[in-house]
Amino acid sequence: MEYTGKQKAKLRLLADKQKIMFQIGQNGLTDNVIDNIFDYLRKYEVGRITVLKNSPLPIEEVMQKINDLGIYVVYKIGRVLLLYRENKNLKDRIRL
Repeated sequence: MEYTGKQKAKLRLLADKQKIMFQIGQNGLTDNVIDNIFDYLRKYEVGRITVLKNSPLPIEEVMQKINDLGIYVVYKIGRVLLLYRENKNLKDRIRL
């Protein structure tokens, strides 16, 4: 799903208040990291990750794998990715 500029701006505003949730380093995007990202997004819906320079995967490939999992990459600044995944079961979920 593609989001409008206003929706992306709202997600950026919400995510900038949060700290980086995960770092993808020399082990790459493992199943354990993916499970932790899903758990975090299930609770908060937005989060940020960094892809370290020693990651075996280039940042574009990490973005593609995350998109394939059903997680929307809102934006990329440098090596930081903002992720969003809607959770309709949350009581106080993000309304776009």
